[in-house]
Amino acid sequence: MNTPFLIYGANGFVGAAIAHMAVQRGERPILAGRNQTKVAALAAELGLDYRVASLDDPAALDRALADVSAVLHCAGPYLYTYRPMVEACLRAGVHYLDITGEIPVYQALAEYDAQARARGVMLLPGVGFDVVPTDCLAAHLKRRLPSATRLTLAFHVDGPVGLPPGTANTMIELIPHGQLTLRRRAGRLEPGPLGGHTRTIDFGEGPVQTTLFGWGDVFMAYRSTGIPNIEDYLALPDATRGMVTIANLLRPIFALPAARELMKRTLPPGVVGSTEDERTRTRTRVWGEVVDDAGRRCVSRLHGPEAGVVWTGLAALAATRNAADGDAKPGFQTASLAYGPDFALACEGVTREDLE
Repeated sequence: MNTPFLIYGANGFVGAAIAHMAVQRGERPILAGRNQTKVAALAAELGLDYRVASLDDPAALDRALADVSAVLHCAGPYLYTYRPMVEACLRAGVHYLDITGEIPVYQALAEYDAQARARGVMLLPGVGFDVVPTDCLAAHLKRRLPSATRLTLAFHVDGPVGLPPGTANTMIELIPHGQLTLRRRAGRLEPGPLGGHTRTIDFGEGPVQTTLFGWGDVFMAYRSTGIPNIEDYLALPDATRGMVTIANLLRPIFALPAARELMKRTLPPGVVGSTEDERTRTRTRVWGEVVDDAGRRCVSRLHGPEAGVVWTGLAALAATRNAADGDAKPGFQTASLAYGPDFALACEGVTREDLE
């Protein structure tokens, strides 16, 4: 089957990269966004159909979703964009997928679960690097050690890339919500130390220092596995680690929009953006550990391509194609609940190893 799906926010940095990737793989998505000039130019470049709709225009969104079976929502920060799109998908009976890692958005989307089930609509956020690889690794580790009560996940981006611009902006928008330090203890979300907590982890090429970081798994992996204690760690460059620490310590100030805008404008060179060549020279390594109350322990690792664009695009397209073709469980889902722990391996160039 080749049922059409729609990419909304297709003219953004990651959205455009996913659109190019889709065409390279023989897909013919419909492109959409609010900026007609930019969306039309990209559609002409790729030979695709396009539709124009603003998120504050429900009627236009309804027209944009006509005759499609799934939407890949790529316009963030999702704190401000998820609601009109998910409600349009529920009205139209269209499956909703996005590439967010925003825990407040996951929490909000989960509240639509009953409504989505009644409409036969799947709500599957986080189908990019947030959080397909880590969520699937968590489910795989739970499969290896069903009695696990503690889960630790970490990743290391090894190469010259910076963050996608949208990701960097979203991280700044999340500072007032306290996500950057979140972890799960005894089933409850709670903030970690404001100054950060470090752990040394071997991703396969020797020890690397990582910092506690509130990744989406503290919500999504809990849904997938039921493990009550979850922490995420990220290997951060020195400049970025310092900025995260300062942001956490000064969180009340970042409740002010002006403070967030200033931080966006003053991000150090190299923190944001990447070229195709830089992405080609970058690899991403994911590490996971589960421990149970008897002290039994399992560790597994994933190795894959650059995370923010390449791995995100591969995972998002695989999930969206599944959904568009009818392989979709109604209600709020995680990647591993929808497609199993091995779904991460469907992305080309991804390998998994289990450590004894």
